[in-house]
Amino acid sequence: MKKDRRPQESDSPIEKLRIQRTNLSQAEFAVQCGIPLRTYQRWVSGETEPKLTPRQWKTLMQILEIQSVDEIPDDFSPG
Repeated sequence: MKKDRRPQESDSPIEKLRIQRTNLSQAEFAVQCGIPLRTYQRWVSGETEPKLTPRQWKTLMQILEIQSVDEIPDDFSPG
């Protein structure tokens, strides 16, 4: 049985959504969204602001089952 190494909690709103709504690791999530893992980690830590293409936004919203733009966090970094 493969051990789940995902953190079970986070102060990052986007990480909270990933953990709550998917069974994907950070690496799997980043690959499916079409972004480098390190870039995703920088967003989550607050090092950089996310800059996604329209295609990446659509994919991210589909993976996280976001139905409305109002569900998207204003900031991906910890509050």
